[in-house]
Amino acid sequence: MVKIKEGYVMNAREKVEFDRVNALPRKTSGVVAYYFKPQTKYPPRIYVFMHAEIWCDRNRRPMGLFHTMPFLSRPMNREEIEYHHFDIRLCYHHYEDWDKLIYAEEQEAEELDKENPDTGSAFLEKLKSYRNDYPVGYAKNLPPRIKEQLTESGESNLMGELMTNGQHYSLQQISELLNKEQQGEKRMTILILLRELYKSRATGQTEGFNITIAEIERKALMSQQRTRRNYVRRVYQKNKLFALEEVRAKYPDYTEAMLQADLLVKKRRFRKKKSKPIVDLRRCQLEKLARKLNFENLSEHDYHHTCCRIVLLQNALKLRLPIRLTVTLNKNKLIYSFNWRTRESVVKSFVGLANAKGMTHEQLALRHKEMSSSNYSF
Repeated sequence: MVKIKEGYVMNAREKVEFDRVNALPRKTSGVVAYYFKPQTKYPPRIYVFMHAEIWCDRNRRPMGLFHTMPFLSRPMNREEIEYHHFDIRLCYHHYEDWDKLIYAEEQEAEELDKENPDTGSAFLEKLKSYRNDYPVGYAKNLPPRIKEQLTESGESNLMGELMTNGQHYSLQQISELLNKEQQGEKRMTILILLRELYKSRATGQTEGFNITIAEIERKALMSQQRTRRNYVRRVYQKNKLFALEEVRAKYPDYTEAMLQADLLVKKRRFRKKKSKPIVDLRRCQLEKLARKLNFENLSEHDYHHTCCRIVLLQNALKLRLPIRLTVTLNKNKLIYSFNWRTRESVVKSFVGLANAKGMTHEQLALRHKEMSSSNYSF
């Protein structure tokens, strides 16, 4: 049954909504799926998705699990289905500690055993078997799996060992080495190599792992330069006058030329402001006439005629006068009016229709009525 806080009194609106949802039929079944998310800038964690059968891949995108497959799933018990019947959104839980996850799943396993004997206990044993494969939280009282000689040897020996046998380490072993290195010597090349190993192991792409020592050294150099550049910019922002001396206290070989290079910021490309295209008849004609004045060699008569047309169009546009077209068919002359915002293509199509053979004013009037009454004309 859905859990309502003790002593909470629903208002009339909440009561109506509760009764409406409560009257809906319950689902007969559901699936709970378990996903492992390796460490990024956040600690590794396990996501538990309720009613996983209705989750789409794009719904898991915010958690970074768009392409990930669940490592375990189980059916939902009746209590879970009843509780999540009142969900108004997709529901999931995440755990950063195996003990908390197992404690929560023990309660659900008991309910599964009541409905179907031995189902919950079998699932619980299977869940516990993944504890060493997916490290979450801090390991407690686990036997050491890495030989002591690896940590005692030099950086080059450790690099060689990791390059040779790193693909055979488990996620737990790589995580232990990574935590030990981050809390200890913090050697950049070792950290980069361990991160690449962890990434390839967590994503299952161990066959394509072919990083070289030169590439690791290049990444380490770029990381050191980025760290120094960020430090220099912070110092310069606080104390511009004595920034060089303060930076030299940490980097003795730092020069003024390096300071200028670190402070140099690439010019950002400014996005061109988007503007709506000009489609109405009068403004299109004004653009064409302005282009004609600027780029064509006009005679005095043509120049004067073009300027007069520009003035007439500007005044009509300013006063929002309707567009009038005079059409002569069978010696009968009629004037057809269009809204001042009518598009150029609409007016041109009407002119083309008026010039068609066999056209009469009756047919043209019907077409004019359709055009003038349609919002597409504007």
